Amino acid sequence: MCPESMEPANRDVVPKTAFLLLWSLVLVPLFFCIWIFFVDSIKTYQLYGNVLEVGIALFCMCCCLYAYRTWSERIILLLAAFAFLGYALSNTYWYLYTIIIGRETVFFNISQMGFLGFMFFFIAAFWFEFPKKPCPRFSQIALVGLLVFITLVIITILGINGASVLLWIHVLFVILFINSALEHGVYRYSLLWVGIFIWSFPFITSAIRDAYLVTHPGDAIIGLFAAHQLTLNEFLSIDGPLIVLSFLLIQMGIFTYLNVPKD
Repeated sequence: MCPESMEPANRDVVPKTAFLLLWSLVLVPLFFCIWIFFVDSIKTYQLYGNVLEVGIALFCMCCCLYAYRTWSERIILLLAAFAFLGYALSNTYWYLYTIIIGRETVFFNISQMGFLGFMFFFIAAFWFEFPKKPCPRFSQIALVGLLVFITLVIITILGINGASVLLWIHVLFVILFINSALEHGVYRYSLLWVGIFIWSFPFITSAIRDAYLVTHPGDAIIGLFAAHQLTLNEFLSIDGPLIVLSFLLIQMGIFTYLNVPKD
């Protein structure tokens, strides 16, 4: 059966109720972004944040599988489902791993492969679903400039060592991820594009934080809010809710893409 055979003509493939549900869930990560300034225990915040990440990742996986079974048999839904499942499993492993060894952060372990795999599945989805187009020269120059800038920041903060090399590899993958999205015109779907960008930002900042704490284990970085005793390290726990927000936007972006008439 061809992918288009299940897509009804003259009406949206994905019903508006699906978008309403996803938009209503956006309020949850936004609440978490505010809650961090008032929560009494950052450990509690991180626990609930990780549960939220895993829960929303699995929810998005189910959305993709349901959409594939019910609305449209497009390969992007299966690849996205694998991406969300891999992230959920990796985040669960990472959180349990940090609890077992009793450390606040672990820069690199096997769970990182799942986080990187999230990008690989979506890069494959771009190749299969979106026609390749010439990437604007300005965008390519901007990405190269960003890579050089972040490289200099890494060397300035960490020096040249194993942690900085691994961190640079993380950044390189993100640059390739964004470049692949640009080359295939993903930016034409604003929700999908914004979701990808939001996901990339906390991925890089949390990696920089973790690499820094590995090389400076006794350093809490800096205090942001003296009255609340919230350090920058603790504040960067906000990366969890931002990733949740990116998942919801990516899911809506995929649904928006499905609703665009195909030639």
